[in-house]
Amino acid sequence: MRTQFFACLLALSLAAASLPGSAQDVQTILSKVAAAYKNAKSYQAQASVSETRLIGGQQQKRSSTISTKYKAPNKMVTIVQGSDNLQMYSDGKTMYIYSPKDKEYMKMPAPASLAQAGGMSSIGSGDPSQIGVQLQAIFGNAGKKLPDRNIGGKPVFVLQATQSGQSQDGKGSFNVTATAFIDKATYMLRQLSLQATQTQGAQKVAQTITVTFASQQLNPSLPDSVFAFKPPAGAKERQMPAPGSAPPR
Repeated sequence: MRTQFFACLLALSLAAASLPGSAQDVQTILSKVAAAYKNAKSYQAQASVSETRLIGGQQQKRSSTISTKYKAPNKMVTIVQGSDNLQMYSDGKTMYIYSPKDKEYMKMPAPASLAQAGGMSSIGSGDPSQIGVQLQAIFGNAGKKLPDRNIGGKPVFVLQATQSGQSQDGKGSFNVTATAFIDKATYMLRQLSLQATQTQGAQKVAQTITVTFASQQLNPSLPDSVFAFKPPAGAKERQMPAPGSAPPR
């Protein structure tokens, strides 16, 4: 789910063109967001992810919570619970991905830095410095500043970027709007929302995904023991798929 979410956001940022007017305000805010997260030696956060899809008049809903802890440069534990259930650990030497549903885990060498680990650094898990990087990719060229708002009684900046176009075959269309809510006091991300619609012939798919941070803490004291993974009783190791092969279902 999160992979599709950030792929859509990346596509939005690559297709967007620069906008005048509030562009300077947007860049100033994004620079301060990047600075807030950039030098964190450790980090922990609690977030929720909600997804709603409307296909052919039928609505589908999914929701999960994410708990993540990080210590530079490559220690991490992320627990996803709810519609999606997944656990990821990196103790600095080995990275583990565990599925509680299947009671199976895979392991691989830990990357030297989680900032270079691609999907492992998506918003809500991994190296927090990548939050600023990804927001810059989404809103840096196409973003505009909307009127300030309040979330949970706290004032936030509101950034928004929109992209629409035609499918490659010319038979469909898409519209994607990303909205970020940035805490005015700390310049930390409070919420990120994606609203997307895609039309292909008579079929229309509408999707909304929202990531909301319940709490974030920079530079907490985290013992190395929290990043250790011990396979639960009865859990089986599954071999990593070969490069280029289809992912397991």
